[in-house]
Amino acid sequence: MAEEFGLPGGKVDGGETLDEQQSTVLDSGFTYFGQFVDHNVTFDPTSMLGQEVDPNALRSFRPPRLDLDHLYGGGPVVNEYLYDPESSGTKLALDPGGHDFARTKEDIALIGDPRNDENLLLAQLHLAFIKFHNRVVDDLRSGQITDVFGTGFPAQPAPPPDDVAGARLEDLLDLGDYYGDLLRKAQQITRWHYQWILHHEFLPLVVGEQLIEDIDENGLRFYDVERPFIPVEFAVAAYRFGHSTIRSRYRVNEHFVADLFPLDPEAAEEPRTDLRGGPVRPEHAVDWRYFFQLDPEIKAARAKRLEAKLNRRLLDLPVKAVPGAVAGALPSQLGSLVVRNLLRSETQQLPSGQDVARKIGEIPLTDEELDSEGPIYLWYYVLKEAEVLHAGRQLGPVGGRIVAETLIGMLQSDPASYLSVFPRWEPTVGGVGQEFGIADFLTYAGVVPKR
Repeated sequence: MAEEFGLPGGKVDGGETLDEQQSTVLDSGFTYFGQFVDHNVTFDPTSMLGQEVDPNALRSFRPPRLDLDHLYGGGPVVNEYLYDPESSGTKLALDPGGHDFARTKEDIALIGDPRNDENLLLAQLHLAFIKFHNRVVDDLRSGQITDVFGTGFPAQPAPPPDDVAGARLEDLLDLGDYYGDLLRKAQQITRWHYQWILHHEFLPLVVGEQLIEDIDENGLRFYDVERPFIPVEFAVAAYRFGHSTIRSRYRVNEHFVADLFPLDPEAAEEPRTDLRGGPVRPEHAVDWRYFFQLDPEIKAARAKRLEAKLNRRLLDLPVKAVPGAVAGALPSQLGSLVVRNLLRSETQQLPSGQDVARKIGEIPLTDEELDSEGPIYLWYYVLKEAEVLHAGRQLGPVGGRIVAETLIGMLQSDPASYLSVFPRWEPTVGGVGQEFGIADFLTYAGVVPKR
């Protein structure tokens, strides 16, 4: 059944992305913001396609928190390579030119999660987070911004004498405390602004404002904040809605249009024609005005709408795009992202979409609406629900409930999130308060070209 759905020419083949397939509400950059969030909260190296897994035994290898651990790693003591050595461990490392990650001689990105170097757009978004954090550090030190509670950061203690052997212990400790506090304050500011965007912009666009307001006012119906976890229905099915929003081509900047994958899998890496990850030249740096509506004179591309159709490039992935695949040893059907999603559902014994709908008190879609007979994969159901009930604008009641409750539940269960520490908090950078969104984030980070 997975092959019937997921191979080129099958039920889920949406062809090349056309203008009429565009979302009416979701900018194309949110596809990659969603992937950035996914890499923050899900990591499961135990899953093998075709090998049955007990879903009750699954555990994420990351804490279920929206804490940017894939940005900060374990901190400058544990992951020193992530941090700029000239900043006393307060800033994150990046390429001197500012358009790419810091990299090893072998071009390996020095970042907390290597998956964030898988494609150009995700990598450039991660880079924007690095730049946002680094500017927060500078602005805290200079007094241009306060911490999340409105308190200015103290002046730096006098440095100890050059002869460290002659320095007083308390002077060394004061300086160490200063830099440690600076890093913690900057991390908190960055995390809370990220959480705000997720809660107040991304989720309302994806699941609808009405559902978010219901959860905020009336609480969670299913997610247990006393036992924070990542439901397999979220990780393996509902949150994979983002695959439907991926376009087959993107304008990256004024002069560079890229295919999702190289049209010729054997083509040389240079000149670049696609969105593969790896080192980035200045001429390939992302201009975010083409991905989010940041400039009235540039029309940002929309994401592909939510529907049970994926662009054809995702049904025939190049070997390099399949984790762990070896050229010549990958069965053709496993080159389809759809087949891989559905086999993963079988491997982890997910309930059908209809069963989940009944469980949460919703009337299931009919066979006619689903264009299929009998129990259907939850992943497909979530996308079909968005297509049938909302014309692809947002997720329906099943997919939306799973996604919203899981992500808001993570925020509520995290003792360090803004919802737990200071629920009435509003963003403190960008000068727009509660109107703060991804556009303000990118502008503050300094990654939006000035006209």
